[in-house]
Amino acid sequence: MSQIDFANRRVLVVGGSSGIGRSIALTAAAQGARIAVVGRRSELLAEVVDKAGGGVAITADLAVADDCARVAEEAAAGLGAIDAVVHAAGVSPLAKITDTSADVWRQLMATNVIGPVLTTGALLPSLAPGAVVGFISSRSVGRPYHGVGAYSSSKAALDQAVLSLRLENPAFRFARIEVGDTAGTDFNRDFDNSVRDELVPLWIQNGVLSQVLMDAEHLGATIAASIAQMLAYPGIATNNLVFHGPGGVLAPGTMPTVGVGGAVATPETHGFQGDK
Repeated sequence: MSQIDFANRRVLVVGGSSGIGRSIALTAAAQGARIAVVGRRSELLAEVVDKAGGGVAITADLAVADDCARVAEEAAAGLGAIDAVVHAAGVSPLAKITDTSADVWRQLMATNVIGPVLTTGALLPSLAPGAVVGFISSRSVGRPYHGVGAYSSSKAALDQAVLSLRLENPAFRFARIEVGDTAGTDFNRDFDNSVRDELVPLWIQNGVLSQVLMDAEHLGATIAASIAQMLAYPGIATNNLVFHGPGGVLAPGTMPTVGVGGAVATPETHGFQGDK
């Protein structure tokens, strides 16, 4: 039986300063991995590295092409051959798709699609044989929510890019990681609260909000465990991982809970889904 943990593994988490990515990085580090974490907020990256007991912190913005190349260079310099990469960074504006400006579209696609692909391409020479590269996607792909059409479009584009990466680079394993509604992320960080308040009733009316939200820390640990399984068994490719909260959709007049029987979540304190 292969050992299923991260002992002696080297793991890069892009978007590792908070939320799901932070949990993935800390879980891997606790199980023996040497980690590198990437994000825009250097102070949060420093906290993750400190809590992990060491690692590489890389402050970068995926919307900047030169930063994508630098991430690959600094990660390889700090880790050596990389066993696993997780792309958990993303931006999530909230607006009707026809109200989404050209500048927002450009930022969205640059951060959520182009940046991860450029970074992955630059990392290819530094990946260990059979390395796993995971990309956080969204349950909203193919199931649109009011106000998140542009975000869902970017994730749909990312999904297609993953298919091409898998086709063109068969020596490595590329996994789409679909996540549902999750509490404790930065998904709603950029939301206009007045727009959110207008749209929440429509989300409930259309049955797109989950009754039970996943906890970001628990979800990150679960995703990390799945990646550890893949690393332990290099003869298996897991192309699609799907994580949703248990239970049904949120009913009118109620609020979601975090976990089964957990605390009640509110739009002010929790993003209802997300990848950051």
